[in-house]
Amino acid sequence: MFTMTLGEAAQVAGRRFVRVALLPSLVFCFLLVVVAALGGERPPGALLRAWKSQPIEVKALLAAGFLAGVLLVSAFLDSAQTALLRCAEGYWGRIADRSLGRIGRRCHRLRLLRQAGEPTHHLYPPTTRLHEVRPTRLGNILTSAELYPQLRYGIDAVLVWPRLFPLLPGGLGGALATARAELSALLVRALLSCVFAVVGAGYVAVQGGPSALLLICLWGGGLLAWASYRGALNAAVVYGQHVRVAFDLHRGDLLAVLGEERRPGPEAERDQWKRICLFWHRGVPTHHEMAPAEGPRTAPDLPEPRSESSMSLTQLTVAVAVAAGVAGVLVPHL
Repeated sequence: MFTMTLGEAAQVAGRRFVRVALLPSLVFCFLLVVVAALGGERPPGALLRAWKSQPIEVKALLAAGFLAGVLLVSAFLDSAQTALLRCAEGYWGRIADRSLGRIGRRCHRLRLLRQAGEPTHHLYPPTTRLHEVRPTRLGNILTSAELYPQLRYGIDAVLVWPRLFPLLPGGLGGALATARAELSALLVRALLSCVFAVVGAGYVAVQGGPSALLLICLWGGGLLAWASYRGALNAAVVYGQHVRVAFDLHRGDLLAVLGEERRPGPEAERDQWKRICLFWHRGVPTHHEMAPAEGPRTAPDLPEPRSESSMSLTQLTVAVAVAAGVAGVLVPHL
């Protein structure tokens, strides 16, 4: 099933770590050092002369500390990719979900209703599933891909995907891995850009550094985070399309491995997959008597989308960043 040997897999994993975590962490730490040198109380020239006057042992120790910091940040980012993706999808804590999450879901529900006649199946859940809308665009793109096999074939993607993925051919599996790595890399860049904007601008403000440097850190980091997130949306669309193709073409391969024959007709196949998923989820035998199907869930009534306007989380973030930058420049002069 897998065309890669263990050594080749290790090499691919190593390249993925370098691209997704190590290089972004190196650039992030280097930029923080530059901001610390430019925004501190001592001028950069004095810092350079102090560096040159240090003995080689001190220089080696500082360089080793810098590299250790880069490796620690890289290791943290590599281990936190799943949590980062969940956060980007809009799975937040209770307080954030009741405040920011409510704003985001309302905005995207209204946007989905306004685009009801347009082809948005790869960007949002269907209009019959408004309760599945997530507060972020990335979450909606991945949710639409997750709902696709359930709506088409009665397949619970969360249960079936870990069993289906090892059966995929090398070409499709490689395309999925590439799209997933690209999505992770862009989300890591977005996160580091946000952290750089907050930490760099905060340091310059506390140290009383140049206002131009403060704005470069805050708005430059925010702009880079926005660009990285936009790239992550495109990567998520590609990943979602690969997931749909995997279920369309290879769900029969999983049935063959399980010793099941695909039942003829769409309704019979949907019933078959529902029984299999229920067996995996709760241990219910596949020959049990199925309960009558429930009616589709509906979302609560919403106002007419054309007469409503709602601020998105992106617009809210931009407004906060602009206000913070203006306040950081004006407050020291008051």
